[in-house]
Amino acid sequence: MDDHSWMYRDSPQGLRRMDYCNGVQGFINFATSIPRNFTDGGIRCPCRKCKNLKFLHQDVVTMHLLTKGFMEDYLCWYAHGELFVPDESMEEQVVGSTSSASNMHEVGNENSNPYRNMVMDAMRMSEGNVRECPIVEEEPNADAARFFDLLRDSDEPLWDGCTNHSKLSAVAQVFTIKSNHGLSEAGYDKIIEWARSILPEGNRLKENFYAAKSMMKPLGLGYQKIDICPNFCMLYYLENAEMTECMTCGHSRYKPRTGRGKTLVAYKKLRYFPITPRLQRLFMSPRTAEHMTWHQSHHAVDGVMVHPSDGEAWKHFNSMHPPFSAESRNVRLGLCTDGFNPFGSEQSGAEYRCLSSSVD
Repeated sequence: MDDHSWMYRDSPQGLRRMDYCNGVQGFINFATSIPRNFTDGGIRCPCRKCKNLKFLHQDVVTMHLLTKGFMEDYLCWYAHGELFVPDESMEEQVVGSTSSASNMHEVGNENSNPYRNMVMDAMRMSEGNVRECPIVEEEPNADAARFFDLLRDSDEPLWDGCTNHSKLSAVAQVFTIKSNHGLSEAGYDKIIEWARSILPEGNRLKENFYAAKSMMKPLGLGYQKIDICPNFCMLYYLENAEMTECMTCGHSRYKPRTGRGKTLVAYKKLRYFPITPRLQRLFMSPRTAEHMTWHQSHHAVDGVMVHPSDGEAWKHFNSMHPPFSAESRNVRLGLCTDGFNPFGSEQSGAEYRCLSSSVD
């Protein structure tokens, strides 16, 4: 990591030293050289007041830094694409010097730190909440603080001197193993307990599943719980959210209370995973966004079908809905039941169907 001590060096008589002014210009050149830093034409302002919570034009950011100075403890520009480097052998991977920052290519690309990119992609989905929060002098709001903690975790080595794993990458990879092999939470905790016992003293691996899950929670997309009739007649949702009995079969929504418990417990719950934020997440990552719009950019070969967009059905849809098809980011969804008959049992002879829909 570069020596950014010029950021906090005292200035005589309240004037900005020339090395500070040059350093600010170097920071601006570095931050604006990375396309991923821009949102609505602005970059995060790391001044003492904005504290990386507000996106401003680069000229305004320059003025803030010259008049207000940098926020405390921002020697590593993690919110602007600079990586934390634990030892001198890796310094060449980040930045040579502040004066050469304008010549740097994008640091936060696919080949630098995929876990940091993962956090930045998730942050972009929540930037509306981050940007709208009040700007205060003391602390960043809770949403911003969680994301900045994850950014630090993505660059912080698993232990001092570790060069192949960060605090975040270790947890993410163990989570993947748990998911792929169906490990229980107890099994996960036992593996972590063993791993921590053989890692160097002072390692930063989260001690159990609960702690790791809390750490990864800001990256998740979440779901909504909706009470439903135990006979699957209706959802207690929207205008029916306050009902206590099923309007079709009359079954009670809640189980009888036992003891002194005051909490009402529904007989059945539906977990709804909203599709809109999941589609948005696909466009947050440059790699998946390229795949999502590939149907518009690829060149079809006559007589060869390599994608549904080469088929007649897709072309017919485009001719019927020109405004929708003109935007390559619009998504066509197909509902596939994989042999499951949603309209009745096999004995009923109900017709098998496949439904499709489009999302604008």
